[in-house]
Amino acid sequence: MEFNNEIEMFEFMEKHFYAGALSDILDKMGYPECTVSPYASIRPLFPQAVCAGRVRTLLNAPVKTGKEDPFNLAIELLDNLKPGEVAVCSSDRLLETGIMGELSATNMRKHGGRGCIVDGYTRDGRKIIQHRFPTFARGTSPINTIERVAVVEYDCPVICGGRRVVSGQIVFAELDGIIFIPRDIEMDVINEAMKLVEVETEIRGKLGEGASMRDMWDEYHVL
Repeated sequence: MEFNNEIEMFEFMEKHFYAGALSDILDKMGYPECTVSPYASIRPLFPQAVCAGRVRTLLNAPVKTGKEDPFNLAIELLDNLKPGEVAVCSSDRLLETGIMGELSATNMRKHGGRGCIVDGYTRDGRKIIQHRFPTFARGTSPINTIERVAVVEYDCPVICGGRRVVSGQIVFAELDGIIFIPRDIEMDVINEAMKLVEVETEIRGKLGEGASMRDMWDEYHVL
């Protein structure tokens, strides 16, 4: 299957792919460190949330901003977000502040952003859920970042859920987990995932017609 553009590809991934399949494919290809650790407890704010797109990283750190603009770098990235991108917010330590919020989500969507992943906490949880903007975080926190935390760099390598992430690589996130696909093998992974989708559709049909799971395993080695 060929796509006319990346947005079409991301929409296909969101509709048909799932984290377990991508994780298995990456394991077989020798890339076992691409799935965010479940120990990080980075979860979707609502179960139906799913997003696929290209990563834009933001690094947060404890900062006493004083009279300086505490949101300068965050605004710079948000206003230059491109269609198909997913903001990935992290820090070098767990911060108690909400480093993402509803207005940021609104701006991301306006620019064609497909979601946001926060290795930390977000604010405005109810409003983000109401807007159905795919957001993944450790939880919610009403604590403001002003005089506490600021984005200190963006488009830099970050650690998210125990995994090293760089801007430009593809991320897929849903209820089961978050997968960061290495850029040099991304199309190989996507092509393998599309094949797996076709196989599982075939298996599903045969099971519905009465085939046994043993027969399907012996034939396809997919479970």
